[in-house]
Amino acid sequence: MRFSKHHYALELASLGNKVYYINPPEISCKGVEIKGAEETENLKIVTYKPVYRGKRFLPAFVFKQLLKEQVKILLKETGVTPDVVWCFDPYRFGNLNWFKAKVKIFFLADLLALDYLPGEAETADFSLALSESRINQLKRGHRPVFFINHGLSNYYAVRAKSRLAELMRSSEIIPEKITAGYIGNLLMEAPDRATMKTIIERHPEINFIFWGQYERQGQLVAFNNDSVFEFIDFLKKQPNVVLKGPVHPEVLSREITGVDLLWVCWKLNVSKMWDGSNPHKILEYLSTGKPLVTHHMDVYKDSDLVDMMPGDDNTGFPDLFDRVVERVSKGEKTELQRKRIEFALKNTYLEQIHRVENIINKKAN
Repeated sequence: MRFSKHHYALELASLGNKVYYINPPEISCKGVEIKGAEETENLKIVTYKPVYRGKRFLPAFVFKQLLKEQVKILLKETGVTPDVVWCFDPYRFGNLNWFKAKVKIFFLADLLALDYLPGEAETADFSLALSESRINQLKRGHRPVFFINHGLSNYYAVRAKSRLAELMRSSEIIPEKITAGYIGNLLMEAPDRATMKTIIERHPEINFIFWGQYERQGQLVAFNNDSVFEFIDFLKKQPNVVLKGPVHPEVLSREITGVDLLWVCWKLNVSKMWDGSNPHKILEYLSTGKPLVTHHMDVYKDSDLVDMMPGDDNTGFPDLFDRVVERVSKGEKTELQRKRIEFALKNTYLEQIHRVENIINKKAN
């Protein structure tokens, strides 16, 4: 499973930059280990054993000094003083100035769980955030904050370009039997399971395919609650449901093109870590061109790219889903499909890197 930070590291390395990706601290590691990535020689994976333990029991000034010493060790072992330090993890190092980089960037993917700003945001030249709610959290600091959307990986971009070319030559296609696709870890807290169950029971004529973790074992188990596994048991018993489990992005980008519509149905504002304002799979959904039914997402509230609930209450979600199914059964307009794909292709990781470059250049001038 790869997140934005992994994709950015790979994209930057593919552009010819030398990238050192620093993994979270690992107790079992012996000192600092540096290994080359399989994809490109320009990407080095750094794993390290922390010089500090027991943060809660250490005086703040002592812990700060230990973090500073940790950065010194990492710089010494890698043998580089970076031109750019790009931090995706809040509260890990505290002060980006210690890296002595010319450009310091902080990227906020998830909402901050703590009430105070991370030192990484306070010491960055600027921050990037994925939604207005995240931007508002960072605005409490003294550094500029810019919106940047999720990125679309090359696996999906290649297929999106191919699909776009097909749509230029074809008209609406009416499916014989509708297939609905869902991507995401089914063991996380977010899914609105009651609403999803209602929809599946209401539509025995639709094939529902789920990609993502659903088994108890493994590190992706995020929400250990009986209701979660009751829902999984429900899905396993439905004759029109297929649970694919987690698959490689190359496989997923191919398989998802076979669905007729996509959906994401989350409960909103039930966790400090996320608010459903911009789920990370949306661009991958849009890259197929297929219609998307979703809970309310602030980032897309003024967009016609998705069929979205108007507010945080999902009571009307089944009816919205019904309306989209009716529309798809009559043939989805190719013009709107092209628009979705074109939007996704404007947000590839390469395009996002260009946007970050523009911010850096403007600040330099």
